[in-house]
Amino acid sequence: MALTLPSGDQSSDQDNWDNGRLARKRQLLTEIVLRNRLTALVVDADTTCRVLEQLLLRSYGVQTQGVDNGRDAVTLIASGVKFNLIIIDMILPILNGLEADS
Repeated sequence: MALTLPSGDQSSDQDNWDNGRLARKRQLLTEIVLRNRLTALVVDADTTCRVLEQLLLRSYGVQTQGVDNGRDAVTLIASGVKFNLIIIDMILPILNGLEADS
């Protein structure tokens, strides 16, 4: 049996592996986030990681705020600011993620 390659005008199975389902799921997730105005707190001492995490969340429409240590996160939450999601690193200066959870 001979193998045939798709011609230039035909897309291969690999190109259409999800038949657009992934794009649709992303669109639905973005619509849900925007409708509910979800917010997230990102706590990470590594500035690059914190910024990348925030950019990823913002690409889905999540409003984010970032801090670089657990003490600032606890202070922010204690002041009454509400978040739907908190992403906190376990290894942080001043107050780490495990101590902040207590």
